[in-house]
Amino acid sequence: MNKFLCSTLMVLSASSLARAEDVYFGATLTPSDKGHISYDGDGGRQQRDGSQRNPAVGLFVGYVLSPSWAMEAGYRGIGGQQAFDLDPGYQLKTRTRMGYVAVRNTWQLSEEWAVYGKVGVAQGRFRAAISGRNAPPQETARKTGLYAGVGLSYALAKDIALQLELEHTDKLKQEGLSASMDKASLGVRFGF
Repeated sequence: MNKFLCSTLMVLSASSLARAEDVYFGATLTPSDKGHISYDGDGGRQQRDGSQRNPAVGLFVGYVLSPSWAMEAGYRGIGGQQAFDLDPGYQLKTRTRMGYVAVRNTWQLSEEWAVYGKVGVAQGRFRAAISGRNAPPQETARKTGLYAGVGLSYALAKDIALQLELEHTDKLKQEGLSASMDKASLGVRFGF
């Protein structure tokens, strides 16, 4: 993820030579559910619901290439940890993170409303750790794949817009566990 993030930052830094009014940034908030796991243990199939949930926060920055096209990079995963109580004395904690680089096309419906689509590449990480006596070490799965997003934007002012967005990228899998990276988020975008 560090190599991916560094290369993304280098591309965005190179575009910093461009005019500042063509740059935008923003933040998103993704609500999380508690999650659900099933596993084999103690003579049968065990089912557990999550005992802890934290919403995930995302950050993004983009460069406007034309009135409808832009390049965008983002990161989602600040927060977003889930915990599952297993047998007495054991707990499974999971966390997902994702970084992406995409092209964005915007279609203006009116002066305030717009729809947009994004397509690019994303790298996701899924970390699973069990705490307790004689617990195995934590493990992380990584996957790079296609990233796609669609959204609806409402302009509050010339350079401020609210966004509702659906994102999709590949599922992450780790030793019998899988994490969906598909998310719906609410965000705010600021321009210069």
